[in-house]
Amino acid sequence: MTARLAQLSVLLALLLAMSSHVHASQQQQLLSILTVGSLNVDIIVSVDRLPERGETITARSPATTTALGGKGANQAVAAARLAAGTGRISRFVGRFGADGYAAWLERELVSEGVDVSGCGRAPDLPSGQGLVLLEADGHATSIVVGGSNTAFAQEKPAVLAHLMQGTGVVLLQREVPEHVNEAVAAAAAAAGVPVMLDVGGEDRPISNALLKKVDYLCPNESELARITGMPADDEAQVLAAVAALQARGARGVLATLGARGALLMGADGAVLRQPPLSAGPLVDTTAAGDAFRAAFAVALVEGRPLQECLRFAAAAGGIAVTRLGAAPSLPRRAEATALAGFSSDAGAAPAGSCCAGRTCGAAAASAQPAAAAATSGAAAGGPAAGTPAELPPVECPYRFASRLNSMRARRDLAGRGDGGDDVAGWVKRQSRIQGLSLVDFNHPQHTATLKTPKKARALLEGAGLAAGAICMRFPEDTFGAGAFTNPDPSVRKQALALAVDGCRWAAQLGARDLIVWPQFDGYDYHFQADYQAAWQRAAESYRALADACPPGVRVSIEWKGTDEASRWAIVPNTAAALLLVREVDRPNFGVTLDYGHLLMAGENPAQSVAMAGAAGKLFGVQLNDAHVRLGAEDGLAFGSVHATGALELVAWLQKVRFDGHIYWDTFPRQEDPVREAEYNIRRFRALWSRAARLAAAGIDAAAQRHDALAALEVLEREEGTAGAGGVGSSGAPAA
Repeated sequence: MTARLAQLSVLLALLLAMSSHVHASQQQQLLSILTVGSLNVDIIVSVDRLPERGETITARSPATTTALGGKGANQAVAAARLAAGTGRISRFVGRFGADGYAAWLERELVSEGVDVSGCGRAPDLPSGQGLVLLEADGHATSIVVGGSNTAFAQEKPAVLAHLMQGTGVVLLQREVPEHVNEAVAAAAAAAGVPVMLDVGGEDRPISNALLKKVDYLCPNESELARITGMPADDEAQVLAAVAALQARGARGVLATLGARGALLMGADGAVLRQPPLSAGPLVDTTAAGDAFRAAFAVALVEGRPLQECLRFAAAAGGIAVTRLGAAPSLPRRAEATALAGFSSDAGAAPAGSCCAGRTCGAAAASAQPAAAAATSGAAAGGPAAGTPAELPPVECPYRFASRLNSMRARRDLAGRGDGGDDVAGWVKRQSRIQGLSLVDFNHPQHTATLKTPKKARALLEGAGLAAGAICMRFPEDTFGAGAFTNPDPSVRKQALALAVDGCRWAAQLGARDLIVWPQFDGYDYHFQADYQAAWQRAAESYRALADACPPGVRVSIEWKGTDEASRWAIVPNTAAALLLVREVDRPNFGVTLDYGHLLMAGENPAQSVAMAGAAGKLFGVQLNDAHVRLGAEDGLAFGSVHATGALELVAWLQKVRFDGHIYWDTFPRQEDPVREAEYNIRRFRALWSRAARLAAAGIDAAAQRHDALAALEVLEREEGTAGAGGVGSSGAPAA
């Protein structure tokens, strides 16, 4: 009886947490922190003093120290650490070099939880380097060698608009070409996303046009004096210099003043002051400013009051100066909140809560008591389920898209307002699907009909939808013998050009992903193909495609082990796809997993999600179901055949923190495609809610012991609890 009451208390607490969020927020993910900028290999030399001009001195230490650095990378890592446990993602857009440091830099960023899928690679330049002379008193003097950080292509703001999807704040610095900052700031301004510009980096004037697009200009005291030509030795001088910047167009100015703390002057002239917060003796000032600005950005996107943003930032900077190095000195969330003296973390939204912008603080505060109750209830009923930060989000955070061609089915059920049996009509018909917010277009089949991205955007806006991805469909008449693996280099060149055009469509539609289905990259007979040569051609083509796509557009391979077009695929399973990803070696290249393709290949879809997620390369998920009786993909409604397998897949999407959208790749023939898509959405949300309840009930502990019966018993108990009146997050009966 006691155990039963405890289980009911867990369920009640989870339901209370769900009820604290508005229904409209269910289709929005938590806003992320986007950093666009530099990454360097910092080579730190400890010296007793700086050399005079023409002088040679000996280092204090017999060895140098190497660390991840660069203002962009530092701020991205700091944001990831300071947002850890909140469900917010730190995204970084930068350029890796063509040297041995590149793979190490990528691993360092990924290990910190930074999403680097928007990064590219400069094929002809080495990684950026920071040469740091560290004096005994902890003060650092640096020289930056730009390297790959100088390799950003010039892009129009409209091409970068997709970077603002799901972004709550943008962090910029001046260690990359100024045209990058100008284009990103313009894209952010057009999307209403606040921009913070760190003045540190290259010594060059800042244009008034850029200043007008920046919400928070962030100089330190020496930089403030340099860019204004005015002294900044006391507060009166600082305020005068700040006012001069605002007269040129800057809105808010956030100045860090060393031992004097920090000062923020808003667009309305109001001034907020923050004294420094000390965490110990000064060791190294490198990256203290980066920690400060990242912390301010994290607090800002959480919706904290500006004074709290300043205090959180001061705590982060105060901790960073007590440690050696750039990235190694950056603080964790718990220690920064402790030094800031915050009695609770109420300003942070719980993971997956889907609240956005300045409303996050209130939504999080109302949800916390329920989350705490869930933890205490689990403890009373059996094995501890973990802290609230460790539990998956109760509410489903994903947006959904559905196969556009499925709207051709059952035209007899189409309404008068659904338009014709063409791409425009299919989009209009999809606009009736409750819970659907995205459309994935096939390229060039759909895009050729729409003519231009501008016309496609107008169609989507008129339907109240947005673009989710561009999906490559290579025409058979040209690519029937292979696209990226075709033995003819001229055909491969055509395939690459078509895919690069798909990237352009994705960027201009605001879509994050280009998904490549290599339908014809395979063979039918033994001795038909040179497997090694085909593999090498595929790797070279995907590498060239990833390098050619605009910043922030991800490329993924949607592998399929067998198809009527090619009975054997060159990339036949998840393991092979991940091997290809490793060989392509580009941060913006990953995999898209299709549930039916996984079943056809004899894989357990949940295990495949776990593998791709562990590699940080799960870019896309396409869901359906199948009996697989004829060796074909049936494209049935999600969870209609493999109910428990679908539940486990959803649970693993929670574990790996998949951050894309869900696409329904189904083939309704006799069914109403609108109702079928709505069923899929309800089904997924119900499974999401159930997976969250299972995590709270401790099912992971059974998996860690490989205890099948214990896992089945947790499922059994949860089914009984759900039968007592549990509901999914959409209000539908629990799965």
